[in-house]
Amino acid sequence: MTGTLTNRDVATYLGSDKATGNPEAAKLDAYPLLDWLRYVLASIVLLDHSGVWMPHPLDAGLAVSVFLALSGWLIGGILLKSDRSDLPRFFFNRSTRIWAPYFTAILLLYGVAAVARGIDGNWFKYLFYDVTFTHYTFTVFPRALQEMPLQGTGNHFWSISVEEQFYLAAPLLMIFTRWGKSIGAWIAVALVLTIMQSMFTPIAFGVAAAVLNRGGALIGSARARWISALAALLFMACSWQWNVQPFRALFSIAAVLTLTTPGRRNRVSIFFGGISYPLYLHQWVGGFAVNAVLKRYLIVPRLGSLLMTYTGSVAVAIVLWWLIDRNVMLHRNSWYTPARGRACTILAYLLVAIGLAGGTILHFLGY
Repeated sequence: MTGTLTNRDVATYLGSDKATGNPEAAKLDAYPLLDWLRYVLASIVLLDHSGVWMPHPLDAGLAVSVFLALSGWLIGGILLKSDRSDLPRFFFNRSTRIWAPYFTAILLLYGVAAVARGIDGNWFKYLFYDVTFTHYTFTVFPRALQEMPLQGTGNHFWSISVEEQFYLAAPLLMIFTRWGKSIGAWIAVALVLTIMQSMFTPIAFGVAAAVLNRGGALIGSARARWISALAALLFMACSWQWNVQPFRALFSIAAVLTLTTPGRRNRVSIFFGGISYPLYLHQWVGGFAVNAVLKRYLIVPRLGSLLMTYTGSVAVAIVLWWLIDRNVMLHRNSWYTPARGRACTILAYLLVAIGLAGGTILHFLGY
């Protein structure tokens, strides 16, 4: 199971850009430890939201911060090697990879909520925010936890809206401006976002690191990884003492750099990395099903219910990965045409524009 894979093995079993000839794959090296990182982060979010005690400051919020830094690091690395002619492919890849699993998650969550609790104005409001990727922009906590479907069950969708908006903004800066690929520009962006206490901060640090890494300055040697690991420990200690966004964001990118070690990916690591996204999206399903069963048929200790919740959520993630994520990654290169890429680009910007306009109107009206 852990031996070297042939292209045919990978393409058939897992779905791989390198195996299927997707040109974006040539813009990034293989980093097997990042597959495991994704799975661990998704598990932390699931366990935290299930009520498992986490040692401060290790919690779901920090895990999501690392997720966002990882996105900035990888997508920034792709955009550094891209130009305007690459954008249809860039947006097509982001859309197919993110949208198919995400809209499946929305359909499942809002469908269950409609059956279990009915449909009201808040159901439509948060569905609108989630479909238009403006959840983070307009959702106000803690009020939203009472308004959202199933008492805030989908509150983790805010991070998807952050990533989607980043995918739309970053190319505008990095492709269409003269300074967009400079380290000074991204340090400035990161500082502004830090001052604003924005959750876009870890992404900006990720892009800044990608820009600074040109030539392998940050990950090209064992010494660089040791420095990153020590920095991660330092910023973790700072976060433990002062739980503020700058330290959490700096820890996030330092942790990503520490684990960004080029190497051969294998079936096991790719599998666990692959199921991390559906596990994150559908983390509530296992707990929902387990609680429904326990209320009617069983009485088990707290630890037993947590194990059942985690196991059930992983099982759901595996099924959905096999049916959706894996097939998207396997076939999206053959689905691609420049026209479809441009259509995805227009649709992505249009959805967010509609969300921003509609959300502004809703807030102006007091909803």
